[in-house]
Amino acid sequence: MGRAFPEKGKSRDEVMAALTDHRARDLASDGRAFAFVYDAGAEAREVAREAYAACMPINGLDPTVYPSARKIENQVVAACLELVNAPPGACGTATAGGTESVMLAVKGARDYARKTRPLLTAPKMLLPVTAHACFHKAAKYLGVEVIPVEVDATFRADVADARAKMSDDVILVVGSAPSYAHGVIDPIEELAALAKAHGASMHVDACVGGCVLPFMIENGEPIPRFDLSVEGVSTLSMDLHKYGFAPKGVSVLLSARRELRDAQYFACATWTGYSIVNTTTLGSKSIAACGAAFTVMHYLGREGYRERARAMWDGAKTVMAAIEATDGLELLAKPDMGCFAFRTTKGDVFELADRLGARGWHVQATYAFGRSPAHIHLTIDPGNAQRAGAFAEDLVACTADLPDTIEPPAQVVAMLEGIAAGGGGGLDAGTLMGQLGIADGQLPTQSAMIHRLLNAASPAAREALLVLFLGELYS
Repeated sequence: MGRAFPEKGKSRDEVMAALTDHRARDLASDGRAFAFVYDAGAEAREVAREAYAACMPINGLDPTVYPSARKIENQVVAACLELVNAPPGACGTATAGGTESVMLAVKGARDYARKTRPLLTAPKMLLPVTAHACFHKAAKYLGVEVIPVEVDATFRADVADARAKMSDDVILVVGSAPSYAHGVIDPIEELAALAKAHGASMHVDACVGGCVLPFMIENGEPIPRFDLSVEGVSTLSMDLHKYGFAPKGVSVLLSARRELRDAQYFACATWTGYSIVNTTTLGSKSIAACGAAFTVMHYLGREGYRERARAMWDGAKTVMAAIEATDGLELLAKPDMGCFAFRTTKGDVFELADRLGARGWHVQATYAFGRSPAHIHLTIDPGNAQRAGAFAEDLVACTADLPDTIEPPAQVVAMLEGIAAGGGGGLDAGTLMGQLGIADGQLPTQSAMIHRLLNAASPAAREALLVLFLGELYS
């Protein structure tokens, strides 16, 4: 058995061949994926790749040593501030992704509240149940209690419920533009007014929509107000590695006022090394993805983004029209942009996902939570927008003669709940994965049974099982 760390080096061809082999089963950017992929086209992709490589040596840890780090980030942030109609004095930070942007938004709100409200001891945030999971991660990391806010029949945050749950301990109100699952924009103006009236910060999660909605507005689409021009909005996050079409991972966190950004920073002089100050959670900070974002922005220009926003919305409307015209399918909500959810009203939704997979389409089967039933999620990007008609035809065909919704065996669900609770009777995660047909870290081609079991399990059991699964994948 060879060493994991080889004694002698190998040729360039050998190591690159090994890397290519590892990637052989990765999700392809071929227009057939309706999740994970945000592809502006081959030319933009090549420009981004070249820029990424050119910026690899830059370390954003110290912009006085690498002045390009400051210049690139400032220009990216300035462009984003312009897109979201930021007021004078607004500023921002480039981060490693949407989760880090959200973590810093929560940290900033918490630390700003500690400074301005010294009697605060139990910080809370009002969080719609449709908000991204990374807010829950931030809450656990930072000791902020989540107060869930219910949503209405359109899956938008219920402002009346938020108002009823507001208290002196609330440091942050959150709204999505749009929410990932259903693609709808929360009532940002009303939530921001509520936050302002109670001295709380207001964060808009535009990680999905920040690089699309402004161009949809320029294309004449009626989009609700969501940006930094809304009075009371404190911070806004937007991912450039989604619809900004940059490589992973780069996002920005924009702040309406500098003191809000200052609260995100970390400085330390109480050690024996050099005094440090970090703008994000990272110390050494790659600028490669940010440099690629800068390059793609300038390569495509507003015109290029408008064209892609129009094509994506047209593709979304093609698919949604097929859903609405097909007996047995139903949109969960009318989305504000091209990411949305639909369910089956006749037949098994997870069987439908398997059938689409068999035809070469990658879709996201999603489990029930709260008032949101089990569904299939679709994210439209420029690549799959070009295949929207073909996908719509296959979707209609796959819906024909679906079997009725199949309930998983109650005893198996109970067993999974027991395993998740730590009472698995000696059955380890590897054995469980093998019994479910999971091999080499990949779900079987027919995954409906696994999805049915997880859909029937409690959220707590799902979380525990996912941790077991991920722990089994990594050495």
